[in-house]
Amino acid sequence: MKYHETQDYSFLIDQNHFIYDHREDQKTLHIYIKSKPHSCKCPECGKESNILHATYQRTMQDTPIHCKQTFLHTNVYKYECDNPNCNCKVFMEDLPFAKSSQVRTDSLNSLILGVSMFLSNEGASKVLSLLGVEISNDSIQRLYERIEFIDNPDVEAIGIDDVAIRKGQTYATAIYDLKDHHLIALLNGRDAETLKEWLKGHKKLRLVARDRAS
Repeated sequence: MKYHETQDYSFLIDQNHFIYDHREDQKTLHIYIKSKPHSCKCPECGKESNILHATYQRTMQDTPIHCKQTFLHTNVYKYECDNPNCNCKVFMEDLPFAKSSQVRTDSLNSLILGVSMFLSNEGASKVLSLLGVEISNDSIQRLYERIEFIDNPDVEAIGIDDVAIRKGQTYATAIYDLKDHHLIALLNGRDAETLKEWLKGHKKLRLVARDRAS
């Protein structure tokens, strides 16, 4: 069966992909997408290649639509590098909305972390389930452990919150840059000494907004 792009749904994904089919039932929504370009740059030498080596389908959970568990089924292309001097013979196209081997899109991971920042992992899992996201407590914890924070020693204004990783058991201190509200540090525990040590490396601080115990 051939599918044709009849409408532009690129705002749902990105400009280089299009939706060619979908399936829906009472609880789930499945969206099928393909790349518009038929070539890709080699990640090692940078040369553009249009020599298709293989195609495979990659499935990942995405942010829910209408509170239904939503999945993206992406046709991912592998290309052959035709540069004889390049050591990379076969490479995959990059997906701008998910890193390799991820089972969830970047936007869904951001939603999960955003909800769990203000709830325990158990509470976040229950709330997310109501929204149409199925994720276990342990999977939320693994997301936390993979976060890479870019600290800024020159930050001038921060916000500080207590975060319950496991309610009644494990807590952390979340520190945000108040300029654009992105997370710059997640400290173990919520005691004052840990925060004091972090503050010693941020001499330009002028403003601190807190929502925490004294």
